[in-house]
Amino acid sequence: MARLASLDDLARLARRRLPGFAWDFLEGGAGAEAGLRRNRDRLAAVLLKPRFATGVTPDASARLFDQGYALPLGVAPVGMGGLVWPKSDLSLARMAAAGKMPFTLGSAGSCTIEEVAEAAPGQVWFQLYALKDPAINANLLDRAWKAGIRVLALTLDMPAPGKRDRDLRNRFVLPFRPSLAQALGVLAKPAWARALLACGRPRFAVMAPYAPKARTVDELGLFVREQIDPDLTWEKVKTLRAQWPGRFLVKGLLAPEDGTQALKIGADGVWVSNHGGRQLESAPAAIDALAAMRATLGAEATIVMDGGVRSGEDLAKAVALGADFVLTARGFYYGLAAGGQAGAERAFALMAEDYRRTLKQIGCPSTAELDRRWIWE
Repeated sequence: MARLASLDDLARLARRRLPGFAWDFLEGGAGAEAGLRRNRDRLAAVLLKPRFATGVTPDASARLFDQGYALPLGVAPVGMGGLVWPKSDLSLARMAAAGKMPFTLGSAGSCTIEEVAEAAPGQVWFQLYALKDPAINANLLDRAWKAGIRVLALTLDMPAPGKRDRDLRNRFVLPFRPSLAQALGVLAKPAWARALLACGRPRFAVMAPYAPKARTVDELGLFVREQIDPDLTWEKVKTLRAQWPGRFLVKGLLAPEDGTQALKIGADGVWVSNHGGRQLESAPAAIDALAAMRATLGAEATIVMDGGVRSGEDLAKAVALGADFVLTARGFYYGLAAGGQAGAERAFALMAEDYRRTLKQIGCPSTAELDRRWIWE
């Protein structure tokens, strides 16, 4: 792992170790993936403005919601991450605990709320898709709170499923019926196959208690898909806000007007995201939406973001453009697929080293002081 110098190196190794359909599930985006590329291209176009002879020893730590973290960095949720690597939620939660960073467990997680929260006490956030059945929503919130989770992120950007061409070409849809070529492809990836055999087929563990009649993973997946509320309104968001006693983020926002509305109904912060380029192909790049959101909401609002961040320099750019905190997922999953727990830890180490080095190179004293003064405009 020590020879792998970047997340791109981890990605290349991950691609060699994963079956094609699993790699495409992780790496793919909506449509022809213009949105996915836009996230990366717009971040790459942002330039930093270094200031020299400052004599600073940067403090890379960050605070959010009265809690201290090693970096302004956390793990974003991935539904069915167990497909990429078995028990991925547990592995990444343990990595987060060791690295002093938050891990976000999704409603479509492959491990239960309780086991993930136990693996990383005080470090776990929960991401909720608002469901049609209010009793399930209420029970999920109750389980999360009792497990010690204090930050909830309600996702709004799923009024309709994304069209992901890679998954369609692979026939990776519910119900999933692997082709002969896919079965042979699994046999050609022995490390992934062994891990899967040891842990069992990935499942929607968070949601399993609510579908006792589901006999298969496919049936459970169909239940989850049918339960996601496509007609979410701000009134429903307000109701869920009232049901949650902890910190409340509204996730998946791009329009500044929606950010204003989220704060109006009582959200503690806004999570800028285009779903990793996996929903609306023509959505703006997350980094552009972040800058617009900060300009509208002002300096005091709490704004977190995800989308396209693959290095410590990317992390620094996002913070400078207005993010109080940045979350990412693909890079950590590259690490898991490349080398299991050790690979995920290598991904975190690369991000942390690069971020600290970037602060030193641009002469910025701390995360708290990293703002647009360090952007070349």
